Amino acid sequence: MHRNLVVALVGALAIAVAVAGGALAASTGPAVKVQIKTQSKTLKTAVVHGRTGWITKAGAPKGKCSANSGAGALNAATHGKWTAKWYPKFGDYLVGSVLGVKPKGKDFWELVVNGKPASSGICHVKLKAHQTIVFKIAK
Repeated sequence: MHRNLVVALVGALAIAVAVAGGALAASTGPAVKVQIKTQSKTLKTAVVHGRTGWITKAGAPKGKCSANSGAGALNAATHGKWTAKWYPKFGDYLVGSVLGVKPKGKDFWELVVNGKPASSGICHVKLKAHQTIVFKIAK
């Protein structure tokens, strides 16, 4: 009976290590702070990690938009609750809505990295440790 208990405990420990290792592998990239803002309020603030793999929403081909990018941070922070149009010519997205919120009129979703408007699209902003990434509605 003692041997059965030891075998059961070793098996449970092996399963726990495998599960924890899988969770760690999914979030091994740099930690970044992500904020989602309208013009009047903050919808969400989260710390997320860059990931391996690709963002393939809206017809983006695998290999074109890294999950370790601004798009990956948006995807992780919102659990995939955003829409966009993929532009193959630019290899990037134009974000349409985030968490169900769409900009009105000529307003648009702007990406701001460490307090400065991004000079490239969300797929081309590579995540770096301790960045603050803000997706906000701009005029």
